[in-house]
Amino acid sequence: MVRILLADDDILALNRLANLIDWNANGYEIVGQALGGSDCLKLLETLRPDIVLLDVDMPDKNGVEVTQEIQRRQLPVKILILSNYDTFSFVRDTLHNGAYDYLLKHQLCPDILLRKLAEMTEILQKEDVAGSHLSFFTTVAKQKYLHGLLLHGITNRQEHAHMLTQSDFACGNYCLSVMQVTNFILITHFSDTMNREKMIDSIQTLSTNIFSSLGNGLITHMEYGQFAVLFHFPGQNSTQEIQNATQRAMRLLDTNIRKLFGLTVIFQISGIFAEIGNISHVFEQTRQLLEQRQIVPTESEDADTTLSMREETELMNALSGLDQEKTCAILQDIFLHAGGRPSQQLVHRLLQLGLRFQNAQKMEPAMDTHVMFSGTDISRLNSQETEAFLTKYFRKIIEQAPGFGSRRHCAHIQKALQYIHENYGQDITLRDLADYLHVSPTHLSRLFRKEMDTSFIDYLVSYRIERARQLICQTDLDLKTIGEKVGFHGYNYFLRAYKEKTGHTPSKDMPGRN
Repeated sequence: MVRILLADDDILALNRLANLIDWNANGYEIVGQALGGSDCLKLLETLRPDIVLLDVDMPDKNGVEVTQEIQRRQLPVKILILSNYDTFSFVRDTLHNGAYDYLLKHQLCPDILLRKLAEMTEILQKEDVAGSHLSFFTTVAKQKYLHGLLLHGITNRQEHAHMLTQSDFACGNYCLSVMQVTNFILITHFSDTMNREKMIDSIQTLSTNIFSSLGNGLITHMEYGQFAVLFHFPGQNSTQEIQNATQRAMRLLDTNIRKLFGLTVIFQISGIFAEIGNISHVFEQTRQLLEQRQIVPTESEDADTTLSMREETELMNALSGLDQEKTCAILQDIFLHAGGRPSQQLVHRLLQLGLRFQNAQKMEPAMDTHVMFSGTDISRLNSQETEAFLTKYFRKIIEQAPGFGSRRHCAHIQKALQYIHENYGQDITLRDLADYLHVSPTHLSRLFRKEMDTSFIDYLVSYRIERARQLICQTDLDLKTIGEKVGFHGYNYFLRAYKEKTGHTPSKDMPGRN
């Protein structure tokens, strides 16, 4: 990839530029962000980018002074100037000092920027400069390696030996920070403009830019809006200095996330450690300390932040019966077992069940977003408010279900749904279910079609596929085993049914494939 350095004294302008195009998809990598001319010259020496996008009007050292110094040092970098209307005299001087071209900020758009970058890249390729930087050690690769290191420790000694040549992983002292976006799952579920992947990418891009300007810090996303940041201090041994530097960096990141995205975050910093091979243990300890800070103290010693199969079944049965009071009672028990605050994993699963109920009812999922909770600042909900918010959400989607208020599922259908939800992994036929309910298969088939607007077998297959999808996302089981666990005895039939119900093959839902 062609390495890009951004230089502007305005952090907002830098963030807009960093998000203007998909850099990696177009063959570019932002390796640093300089907050001023002096900072730019320092990063040019350490990062050795191929191209620098340089603001011409900066207070400490302007673009003219920076280009003069680049020319004096004979640094092998192409310079693209970014200018306002009133700085053309500066622009002219930068061109005399070797800048390739300039763009006016108010005219900057993806097409123009990509076209100009392509021109400069072609020159670099001819000069064989960009080729010297083609390396495995891109920021994205280091983020992925850190992610694996945090979860599994060192698994490949040869790969790890290569990584130790990089500044982020070289010998020295380290400090790890674990950061959580507050109410991440709720925010991304109900946001009009920010989906989960976009939010994760935006936070990582902003963080990478800030840490590049500081010369320290490597961030990776773990799960559910939780990030880990590794700081490396090769020449420092003072615990206090290292922790102070880490605190300052994380507070700077916190401030910018609040300012740019309107999000609140909390973070926990680890102790100092010197062995990078111990980082998975350090991460787990730090993550647990962070989660303890989020959870309100409770008398229960058996707090469970996940959702059991029994709780899922009971909740889906109550939803299928359009029973608001029973649904709210089940949610209250779930929150009680969660020990005072629903975890991001628990909130994620509850919202998945809500969407599954809406799909089964042929409801439009978007109905639960705009009107229902307009004016609610989800990012600032405390634990009790989060529980109340989720309870309100489930009451509302039941109210919006077809037939609510005029009819509910009859007793036979409610019992039939409960039986399917509890026995979907076994061989179930319409006759078996009819015998269980003490009715004729013909009568049960008519009831199912009337109340569920689908056939018994179609509902059973859909439910099995939903359970299979959950196992694919949450376990390491192979597809053949998953198909058998949810009641499919033929592997090919399972694959066909999965694609028919979801529109894609099971492999697309496997972690790491999206």
